[in-house]
Amino acid sequence: MTRSWSVPILLVVVVVLAGCLGGGAPDAPAGGSGGSGDGGSGSSDGGGGDGGAGDGESDGAEDLAVVDSERLLREAGSFTSSWSFSMVDAEGTESTVTNTFAVDLDANRTSETLAFAGDQEGTSYDRFTAAGTSYTRYGDGEQTFYQMMPVQDDPVGSALARGAAVTYDDFEDARFVGTETFDGVPVDRYEYTDPLLWRQYGAGTFGTEENVTVTEFTVVVLVDGDGLARSTGWTLVGETDAGETVTAEWRFEVTDVGSTTVADPDWLEEARAQGANPAG
Repeated sequence: MTRSWSVPILLVVVVVLAGCLGGGAPDAPAGGSGGSGDGGSGSSDGGGGDGGAGDGESDGAEDLAVVDSERLLREAGSFTSSWSFSMVDAEGTESTVTNTFAVDLDANRTSETLAFAGDQEGTSYDRFTAAGTSYTRYGDGEQTFYQMMPVQDDPVGSALARGAAVTYDDFEDARFVGTETFDGVPVDRYEYTDPLLWRQYGAGTFGTEENVTVTEFTVVVLVDGDGLARSTGWTLVGETDAGETVTAEWRFEVTDVGSTTVADPDWLEEARAQGANPAG
């Protein structure tokens, strides 16, 4: 079943850095709903399967249930979150934006990287935060400059804000398809396919210059035995009136839960020196 809407062909992933000069989370990219919920954890209660179900198709007895991600991640003490959005337009040009955010609550440290690739333009950076101070590096080579300033944001909330573009209640009819291993942990795999949901999660990804017939919109969620969504993503495939294929993919993942450490970056002393003496 296909549906056709008049939507832009141009990639409009514009990442707005909330508090760009002092830390904070980038907004969810266009193509995400920025939906309500607990910052990507969903609002359903209960476990997400015990990781011991048999492989293969299910009769639907296994329901998707994602618990409070914030509680689980705070209890774990550390984790790494990552999100990405990529698109291939009608001309075959690929654009990607990625963000990796490592959190070590016990050491009161975070490390973050934002990067753009392909046809997408934006300001990439590396950011390190320790003991309430953030150090951000922009550019490279002779164009490198640093910024140092106090920061008070909540790292767990900031990390989960990157996955807030999905609300798991939208996928309560997701189909359990079996078990697999993700990041060394057994997870249950759920899939949900509905081109109509494109209007909520994909609208704005393409521009108004041509109609796009959405032929596939599939959501995949991997849930561990504690009910933590380790990986959530959607893929979209469409076709323009002229017959060109366009694709888009959004993904949010949580890895190294309880084992993430954040070391000093090799540029930290240079950042401190420039921050202490900006004119020099």
